[in-house]
Amino acid sequence: MKIVLIIIYLLVGGCSGCDDENITQPSLPVIGCMDANANNYNSNATIDDDSCTYTGAGNHPTNSLWFVPNSDGTWGIGYNSDVQIVGFQITINGSTIISVISGGDAQNYGFTITENAGSGIILGFSFSGATIPVGSGILFSLELDGPPTAITNIIISDGSPNSVNFTFDATYFSTNLEMTGISKLTIFSSSITTLQVGDEIGIFDSNGILNYNDCTNQIGEILVGAGVWQGEQLEIVSIGSVDYCDIGEVQLSGFQLTNPIIIKIWDISEQTLKNTSSEYSSGSGMFSDVLTVISELSF
Repeated sequence: MKIVLIIIYLLVGGCSGCDDENITQPSLPVIGCMDANANNYNSNATIDDDSCTYTGAGNHPTNSLWFVPNSDGTWGIGYNSDVQIVGFQITINGSTIISVISGGDAQNYGFTITENAGSGIILGFSFSGATIPVGSGILFSLELDGPPTAITNIIISDGSPNSVNFTFDATYFSTNLEMTGISKLTIFSSSITTLQVGDEIGIFDSNGILNYNDCTNQIGEILVGAGVWQGEQLEIVSIGSVDYCDIGEVQLSGFQLTNPIIIKIWDISEQTLKNTSSEYSSGSGMFSDVLTVISELSF
């Protein structure tokens, strides 16, 4: 009996002097967005927390549709979706549909698009069961007899029994960038004479950081702030980027301080996008300026 006890003791306590380096420690879970198509995809995440954001095509809100004025006078239907689209039905308001134009992601993924003549209702689906993947882009384009005003009666199907709730984004400039702790105030003075009430102002960085919560270092044009002109002084706060990748952290999307401020105008009456040049009563037009006051805009 004594021999048996000695053997048990050796088996249990025999590793008391083993090196700690031979013991595998359990890894801690990493919570974050696990969808590689999302702006804030975290390649290290092991648990999805439903925080994925899908901005793009002008940074319009997730699960929204909007109008895109094409250079040839036609109108595209922009979309931003966090679900696969199996089919859609929408109604165009404010103008009459002349024709549906081929092209866009609906056609690229094998959808058939039909119009209910005279009703403004457009239906899109695939006979083969194809889907439009998660993301953003242009569904299709339309030839209209004038500027449209809204997209209503939106029905988007992801293949489940229930349709997905989508909204119409009436604003041309729309951003849902996450706050980063870095921001820039730009003041548009009441002295500006070239704007009319309702015109939209977009502040861009042509070489901002596009990616979010990783270190992929995607650089390109990004809308960082927007506002609507009401005929009086307008203050717009733009969101700046963060880059802590050199210390093992991540990048957050926004403008870069070393870049110039780019101003674009959506002319509400002409339904056109205009590039501008600015006159400054304070600052030089850089995101790094302590104070930026724009006294006049020209197109």
